[in-house]
Amino acid sequence: MRRLVITVIAPFVIAAPSAAQQWQVDAQGGRIRSTLDPSASGTASVVAGIGYQDPVTAFRISTGVPTRADAPFWGALGAWKRLALHRSGFSAGIDLSGNGFLFQSRTGRASSGGGLLDPSAPPPAAGESGHALAGTALPLIGFETGPLRLQARAGVSYYTAAISGQDRERTVRLGDIQLTFQPTASLALTPSLQRFQAANEKASTFAGLSGVVALGRTSLWGNVGQWLAGADTASRARTAWGLGGSLRLTERAALNASARRDAFDPLYLNPPQTSWNVGLSILIGGRPHSPAAPVPAAYHDGLATIRLPASAAAAAPSVAGDFNNWTPSKMERDGTFWSYTVAAAPGVYNYAFVSATGDWFVPENVPGRKDDGMGGHVAVLVVR
Repeated sequence: MRRLVITVIAPFVIAAPSAAQQWQVDAQGGRIRSTLDPSASGTASVVAGIGYQDPVTAFRISTGVPTRADAPFWGALGAWKRLALHRSGFSAGIDLSGNGFLFQSRTGRASSGGGLLDPSAPPPAAGESGHALAGTALPLIGFETGPLRLQARAGVSYYTAAISGQDRERTVRLGDIQLTFQPTASLALTPSLQRFQAANEKASTFAGLSGVVALGRTSLWGNVGQWLAGADTASRARTAWGLGGSLRLTERAALNASARRDAFDPLYLNPPQTSWNVGLSILIGGRPHSPAAPVPAAYHDGLATIRLPASAAAAAPSVAGDFNNWTPSKMERDGTFWSYTVAAAPGVYNYAFVSATGDWFVPENVPGRKDDGMGGHVAVLVVR
């Protein structure tokens, strides 16, 4: 038990310094289940949670309030942390994650047709409880150039559950490879291939495609994929999909909705299921960062100049934006600034800087800096 607690808590400790900045609380309603919930019935419920997420850290605690008398109360927590080094477009590191799940039944769940981990076992009696814990470590390597990012990971996941007198313990080797194509700051497409292998079991392989697009106050995402091996190939439940969106109502509040179909689960052996939710998230803890007002670029004879203080980058950075098809172009030293001049027609352009090590960034004091809707930032260039 001590080892399991460390497995789940360690990513939270690692995440703590970053997570102290801004948090979100949310409330959702729909047919919702925790990832580790092994029950077959995803009943309608209301879920409240609090969490934090940025490109390298995620943390969330949530609790489910059932809307049916025979459904249990449950709580879940999860954390994810990426530790990586970057140099000249290459990256190497490790992804760590931990998840926990607790439930407390109020009545026997006769409608489930049996126990939660074994359908032939008796249903849980009133007052019975259970838990599930999982931890994953995935070493990774990656390469980024222009609008393309390639990443490969391989590692292991450990899962244990003790629910209604039934125990399950499972170790799975897993790996994935994905290629992200981001032609603009507001669009990303990612094809991926995943493989799962547990002891004494046939390997499971999944191929999928996901995409994200940001349109002003609205962001949309979707994914679809197919189990190629390992799942029950005679079953109709080989295709998985998901879609969702978010509409930012104010600087602090956003309306969210999503639906998904999980066809097969080689990690936790959950049955195929469909879930959906509609909810509201609110930013708490500190004040939201308002973007600096865009300013006109220095514009002469059809040429616009972008400048960055030399103190913001030790080596020559690049700039990529709508004006050069998001292909990083080197900046030149101009006194105490890095500068880049481009031929651009009058209009409004999004752009970002790329460091010599391949990291995309936009300093807070850059005019027009704003969220790109996908965990990063862009700046706004106005050419008049």
